[in-house]
Amino acid sequence: RRVHGIVDFTHFKPLFLSSYQRSRTLLPNYHALSANYSYPLRNWREAGGKTPGLPRCGLRLDHIKASLIQAKQATTQGKFEDAVDKFRDVLLSVSMLNVDRRQEVEESLKIIETCKEYLTGLTMEIARKQLPKEGIENMKRSCEMAAYFTHCKLDINHQILTLKTALNLFFKLKNKKGAHSFARRLLDLGPSSDLAQTARKVMHACEADINDAHKLDYDQFNPFDICPATFKPIYKGKPVSKCGFCGSCYTPGQSGQLCNIDRCAEVGKDAIGLRISPNQFR
Repeated sequence: RRVHGIVDFTHFKPLFLSSYQRSRTLLPNYHALSANYSYPLRNWREAGGKTPGLPRCGLRLDHIKASLIQAKQATTQGKFEDAVDKFRDVLLSVSMLNVDRRQEVEESLKIIETCKEYLTGLTMEIARKQLPKEGIENMKRSCEMAAYFTHCKLDINHQILTLKTALNLFFKLKNKKGAHSFARRLLDLGPSSDLAQTARKVMHACEADINDAHKLDYDQFNPFDICPATFKPIYKGKPVSKCGFCGSCYTPGQSGQLCNIDRCAEVGKDAIGLRISPNQFR
């Protein structure tokens, strides 16, 4: 709790059981005798005497990287619910690592940041698709959420998909200034020729009357964080309450609640931060 701000360990149970299974091996014995358990140490060179033995951690950083790739592939395939589960598993797994090098610590922190960005965007997109299709207010809200998604730090191929969605929704709503902006951002990322041609057509159509028909809660020029509880922007300079584990930003009213991204840490709880290397305690 003091290190990561984690207050609910329910989702860690599979990880705990998996770590326990990885912590021991079976050694064959003589005929008719049962096998013996062996418990490998990660500091077997130094263990002994005054130096206590530390159990080996079977989870490695390359395992987590492979799982992260699978989560991104699920995103590409449009399997958002599956991708959310995979990203959350990766996020929680990072806290179970034990690494030696500073570079590995930095890579782990980047993985947490990546998972946070994808989970924020994907959970918001799932909620957006569940909005009723009828009514101007629902259409405006759908446009806002699609616009926020374009500001999540995703891989370029996924950024292109978010911009394509926002472009179509804004043009349909007759918010041509916003649609023009999304089309320009889309072209900057170098999309496929067909998508680039569509973006240029939209830009040309918007330039004749580059105005927004509806006012939205979205300012593309003012940096903001997305509150995962309300899916509303928290613009720069506004008070925020952070999750001590994944770093997600919430409105102050969400303090004390369980984080919607990692589902294990308390929002607003003071925490030291990720500690997965002995070097971080020296």
